[in-house]
Amino acid sequence: MHAKVAPMSSHAYRLYGLTIFLSAFLLFLIQPLVGRHLLPIFGGATAVWATSLLFFTTALFLGYAYTYYLSRLAPRLQVRIHFGALLIALLAVIVVPLLAGSIYPSLAWTIESTLPPAAQVLLALAMTIGVPYLLLATTGPLVQHWFGVMESKEPYHLYALSNIASFIALGAYPFLIEPMFTLSFQKGLWTTLFVLFILLYAAITLAFMRRAGTSHADTHNEATAPSFADRFRWVGFAALPTALLVATTAEITQAVAPVPFLWVIPLALYLLTFVVAFRGWGSGGLVPTLVIVSSAATFAVLGFSYEALTRQMIAYLGFFFFSCLYCHAQLYASRPQHSFSSLFYLMIALGGMLGTTFVSIIAPLIFTDILEFPMGIALAAGVAITFFPAMRYVRDEYVRGVMVLRLLTLIAVLIVSINHFQTRNEWYTLVSRNFYGVVKIGETTDERSLYHGTTFHGKQMLDPELAYIPTTYYTSQSGFGRAMQYVRAVHGKRPVTVGTVGLGTGTIAAFCKDKDQFIFYEIDSRIEDIAREHFTYLEHCAGSEVRIGDARLLLDKERREGNPADFDLLAIDAFSDDTIPAHLLTKEAVELYMSHLRDDKSILAIHVSNRYLNLDPVVRRIAEELGLAHKVIAASGNPAEYGTYSEWVVITRDPAILASRLFDDALEKTTEAPLWTDDYMNILAVLDMPAIYNFDSE
Repeated sequence: MHAKVAPMSSHAYRLYGLTIFLSAFLLFLIQPLVGRHLLPIFGGATAVWATSLLFFTTALFLGYAYTYYLSRLAPRLQVRIHFGALLIALLAVIVVPLLAGSIYPSLAWTIESTLPPAAQVLLALAMTIGVPYLLLATTGPLVQHWFGVMESKEPYHLYALSNIASFIALGAYPFLIEPMFTLSFQKGLWTTLFVLFILLYAAITLAFMRRAGTSHADTHNEATAPSFADRFRWVGFAALPTALLVATTAEITQAVAPVPFLWVIPLALYLLTFVVAFRGWGSGGLVPTLVIVSSAATFAVLGFSYEALTRQMIAYLGFFFFSCLYCHAQLYASRPQHSFSSLFYLMIALGGMLGTTFVSIIAPLIFTDILEFPMGIALAAGVAITFFPAMRYVRDEYVRGVMVLRLLTLIAVLIVSINHFQTRNEWYTLVSRNFYGVVKIGETTDERSLYHGTTFHGKQMLDPELAYIPTTYYTSQSGFGRAMQYVRAVHGKRPVTVGTVGLGTGTIAAFCKDKDQFIFYEIDSRIEDIAREHFTYLEHCAGSEVRIGDARLLLDKERREGNPADFDLLAIDAFSDDTIPAHLLTKEAVELYMSHLRDDKSILAIHVSNRYLNLDPVVRRIAEELGLAHKVIAASGNPAEYGTYSEWVVITRDPAILASRLFDDALEKTTEAPLWTDDYMNILAVLDMPAIYNFDSE
């Protein structure tokens, strides 16, 4: 039983509350901020966010471990050590930028790095925000522990306050901060608030030093210390929600709607359940009932369906919310006395780290598809069934019957899950997964197709006479196809040099002729293997070459070394799974592309087809800013050409090129967009997702 909590003094609550609120706000504000600066370099893959969550949860665990061991020392020694930590963090955010020019170091080292992509992401995050993030991670548990010691009051409501601050930060960034402010201003704002936080933290540290020596604080009583079973329970009920967080995010951003910053919604719901649970709500039989019901509903709508997006989103997020609320309510119900709060939070952090480690690192190594979400559904339903609190309401003579019913229900969950896993990919001849996502190959009697997540990425006809017809987004009537025809007409019999950012099946190589040079930039080396082993477009082009790495970094390196490619035509088509590596669509990026064109008769073609983002206004605005001529070319997807609807923005320095009859039927576009630069972009301004917020018509 927990003792009745006395009211907090208003002065103490304000000081501790403000410090915890600001630390949590900064802790979660830095996540999208550093993602905006660093993560597009790694291709915009969903796994980038999953790996980032691993970094964040690991840093939280280290911060909580620091707090746990620090709290076991004498008060004055705690203060001396922590003042040193405060000073190091302050130097990291003030002195390092003055010496290095930025708190965010260059990522040029990734070009030559042999580290796996996940290790590169973790290293980049450690180099940028490692020190200040670790200090922020210590704040919640340490300040709550000090508050409990000095005020002799239960501190757990402060934990709910920290999650409210985190929730506000997550909502503020995509909807207010990013659309309104440049990246440099965002960094300055964060640094200023961090310095203010350091001052508040230092004030609390001094107050603890003055009062700890005279307070009659509780000391650890080994006789009443939490048992191993309690600790295991805390780890388990913390691990499941974080595993579901990563799995649900991957599912909705790959299988449902791959849109940047959609990951904010699951994370916000995750934090909201902490707030609700640590206010004492969510216990009882209602929440586990909702977990079981929502699990069944979610299993019923698994699998991609553009027409059922609303139902899928409601089902997935509803299941996720109830599952997290159930687990977090279980944590709150089993919380220890405040003298063991640091141990409690350490176990929660350990569970969070283990959950994200499994889904972000282990699962991609052992599964060929994204199976964590359906596995998470089955596991959450199983946990809710196993620990369902109905036993306390059942008469003794019915207990055995309830146990049998519980067992039969668990068996049913297991059977449904196994059937789902066995039939999930029965129509595909290849399923491959790595850091950059899931790639599948489907085959019929006439064609072989490539899919990245839920997005169609090209096909090749199996009839040898049709094998080298440019299909899908690259037919002769597409924007790229017309640009290719113009380049051929201008240069006559001279071989041409064509560059492509993004490989896919290599369909563009179908346009290759003798002595032409076709250079592909591809961030995922696995795609080259698939293009060569399962498709023959690259084999058709003797002058083809694939360069592995982030295209923008590679092109920038080539320019700095004085080796521009001199492309007659450069195509930008790297938007895998409908996500966008946003750094490929900025003013500076387009300037880089233009520097690699051979002359004024060369063309830049950018593929902007997208189910969820209206990208052509972004590209047109950049072209206008740079004084470049441009037209939007749409191809309806003629079945006779095995084509797919596509939109390309064709850009050139010479307006006379676009006066050619090849570009006569360009689309008239009037929609405007803000100017995207390396310092500013606004995803929300181009978001077009009516199926998400309108109910589907049957």
